[in-house]
This record gives sequence, structure tokens and C-alpha cells, in this order.
Amino acid sequence: MSRTHYAPALAAVYLDRETIQYLSTNLHSDLWKIFIQKIRDLFQNIPIHILVSKEMKPEVTSLLADYSNITLHDSLETEEDFLKTIAPILPSSQFNDPDWDEVCLLYFKGISPLADVSLMTKSWERHKRFFSQYSYSENLPEGIIPYILTREFLATLPDRLPTDVHAFFLKNINHYDVDIFYVPPDLRQYRFDFRLNGVRNADLVKKLLNINLQMTYEEILPAVQKNPPMFRLAPTYIEWEIYKGCELECIFCPRQLIDKSDEPIVLSYEKFRKVLENLNSEIKTPYTVCLGGNGEPLLHPQISKIIHDLLDSPHLKELIIETALYQNVNELLTCIENLQAPLKNKLTIIVNLSTLNSSTYTKLYGKNILNQVLQEIDRLKPLLPPSSLYVQMIKMLDVGEEVESFFTYFEKKDINVILQKYNRFAGKLPERRVSDLTPIHRDFCWHLNRDLVIDVSANVSICKQNQTEILGNLLSDAYASIWEKGHEYFSASLLGEHGKIPAPCLNCDEWYTFNA
Repeated sequence: MSRTHYAPALAAVYLDRETIQYLSTNLHSDLWKIFIQKIRDLFQNIPIHILVSKEMKPEVTSLLADYSNITLHDSLETEEDFLKTIAPILPSSQFNDPDWDEVCLLYFKGISPLADVSLMTKSWERHKRFFSQYSYSENLPEGIIPYILTREFLATLPDRLPTDVHAFFLKNINHYDVDIFYVPPDLRQYRFDFRLNGVRNADLVKKLLNINLQMTYEEILPAVQKNPPMFRLAPTYIEWEIYKGCELECIFCPRQLIDKSDEPIVLSYEKFRKVLENLNSEIKTPYTVCLGGNGEPLLHPQISKIIHDLLDSPHLKELIIETALYQNVNELLTCIENLQAPLKNKLTIIVNLSTLNSSTYTKLYGKNILNQVLQEIDRLKPLLPPSSLYVQMIKMLDVGEEVESFFTYFEKKDINVILQKYNRFAGKLPERRVSDLTPIHRDFCWHLNRDLVIDVSANVSICKQNQTEILGNLLSDAYASIWEKGHEYFSASLLGEHGKIPAPCLNCDEWYTFNA
């Protein structure tokens, strides 16, 4: 028998916890059937094993009742458990070659209705031709082709993996015979994910299939370019200024560009609630809120109530508080102490601290309160999970020689460090950059795609780089109408027409920053 005349032993479909949680309430029965049929179009009646939860198993069993040779697994928790359950099911080798075991499986990490049968066929032919132990694509989005894993690879997996299986493979890639399947166009900058693992991705999959039920990979980008709003469902990152005012005079802060004669301005709790209800009534996808903007959020007189209300929001994924940590810290600590664990796990505190040198701190922040801030960080640390407290150093010429010592100091305290790029606000602030990240070629802007910038008056601006171009006000306008106004500008960005956008896009170097 020729070594090229064989097929995968089976297809395995792994659903992680996030996917199972989503599909438990949004099964998308029609999309499951499209996905299963594509696997069968590739290899007729191939056995398919799918990891599901016990709760969703009856519904999936009913959904797939007309298909033969499908097995549902519902008592496993981890990816390695699933694959270690699959491995003993694999058949014996057809060739019995002591130096090569051809037995392999197609491995899908999610329900993938946009899987491209033609590309899956090409990937499989390459896998056979090169006698690979592991085949995958670096540039294709998840949900277009499966991974191809051999029994030889599965035998090398340790009992417990600290990461997912693909991350383990990448760390040990030199130990395997590998085929990396590259297919143009390279869409990695779009961060596409065509699996049914959340509202955002499922919505895009449905919209593309509504255009063409047999849509191929090469047709996806033209479809999105023809209708850019389909790729802009809702904000994932909301930067919200609840207090306009600060007692520090930071030389790197955009506050020096604004009129401060009316400060301080406080967003009243009643108005905060109205804005929050406006957002939550229409945003049904996970989002992150960052309390920041042109002010110190801890100066808000009702910061504890605001924190509680945001953490209670049904679709909030994470609440970030960016603070210099110099005022009202006791109230913050008390608030955190009273939080239940599930809410506390959604809270992240980022302390703006760019130096450990007292004189440099005074130069950067306008006051010499470094020791006070360091003490407050030490008080804050025991109250938060390890992944919830960060200190942020802005990478600028003034502190360039301190980076290593800064990291060493906080690593010893087991506190996370963020090295944040300096934002010149499109040339409006003095040059302090260590490196110039201005793009040579400007693709679309992620901030126009995913960010919502709200000031203390509830005005929504086009982006944080231009807070004078207002799309609407969340106290008087519906969120949906404001978000829709942004479609025009994102469409121009996606099509490379940056000059049509009332923002300093052509002078901006925030192109590669990505919030959430």
C-alpha cells in the first residue's frame, strides 16, 4: 500500500470552558450542522469525537441524531484529558513501519462553520507528502483548517500541561517533524477567530455565511471590506472619565493640552447610573471598562459605589482603575476588602509609577510623594489576586536607564509591571519617546474598531487622540445611535482612507496598541 493512500483515523473537536459556557445558551444548531457536513465532505463518515458538558449533551445528542459515527464526551475537563482519551481509540498502523507511525487525527479547537474544505484538503495532502507529526497554519485564523496531530505527537504529551497543547508544541517544536501551512492573504492583523466561542465571533460567522453559505477563505476579506460595520459589533474597551481633575502635574499627561479652568468636574452618581444603564441596555457582548481619562478616578467622592455597580454589570469582563494612588486610598482598600471573590477577580488596579527615584518622580509628577505611593502599593497587594495589581512605567527618555532596576524591584515583591509606550498625542506633547513606532504602512485602527471614549460630561469622542470630535452624549442619546455614527470613520480606516477621518490618524503612532 502506498504511503499516501490513507486517511485520518478520526476528527476530534475540543470545546474549552468559555466555548461550552457560550454554547450552553447559544447552541446555533444550524451552524453545527454546517460544520459537521464540511468534515464529512472532506472524509465521508469519518468518526467524530466532540467534548461537551453534561448539561448540553442531551441537546447536542438530539441535534446530531441524523449523523452516524459521532461520539460525545462529557466527563473531561482539560484539553490533555480529552486528547489522552482519544489516543487509545486510534487504530493500529496500516504500514507497521518501526520508524514511522502514520496514524493521526484532525483536531478542531471549536465548532468551525467557516472551515474551508479546499484548504483542509491541501493541508492534508501536505501532511502526507512531508510525513509530518504535527501540521498547522501560522497565518490562517482559527476555524479555517484543523490541526493535524499524529499518535507519535500525542505520546509525547506530559501528564499535566501548564499551557494548552499548541503552546506546548511551539515550545518543543524542534523535537517534531512539522508542516507549517501558509496561505495568502495573511489576515493576522485582523485577529479573526471563526469559531463559535462567543457573541462577537459567532455574529461575524453568521454574517459571512449569510452572504455566501459556501464562503471560502479568500472571499472573507473582500466581504468585510464591502461591509466594514459587520466587523465592528460593539466596543470591547470603554475608557471612562468619571472625574476631571488631578492634584499632580505630570509632564507626560495630556491634561496639559486641555482647559482646566473649570476643574474639578465630577460625574454625579445619578448621571453615572444613567450612562451605565444606557450602555447595558444595548451592549450584549463582554467589555472592559477603564476608569481614567483626564483625571484621577480615586478623587471621585463616590468611587466605591461606582466600582460596585460596574463590577455588577452583566457583561463586564474586567474593570481597570488607572491611578497615581495618592488620595482616598483607604476608601479603595475598604471597597476591595468588602468585595466577594468573583467580583474581586474582575478588578485590576494599574498604578501609574514611572520611576523609583525621588527627584525624577518630582520632575515627572510635580510632587515628591514617591514613598507614600510605594507604601500604598504594599498595602494594596495583599488584598488583590496576583494577576490584579500592576505598576506601570511609561517608557520615555527621562527614565530609560531605570527600566532594569524598576523591573527587579517589583519582581522581588511579586508585583506585575507594565512597560507602557509614551503617547505624544499625535505630536501635541513634547518628544520623550525611546523609539518611534509610527507605522510605515497604516492598516486599519483597532481603537476605532473596539474603543469607546467617554468624558466626564458623558460625551463620546471619536477617539482619545481627538476628544473634541463628539459622536454623541450618553445622557441624551441612545448608545446604538452613537456607536453607529462611528461606523463611517472605521469604514474609512479599514479601506485606508485615513484622511477622511476627523482625527489625527496620519500623525498617530498608537497604531499597534491594543486595549481589549
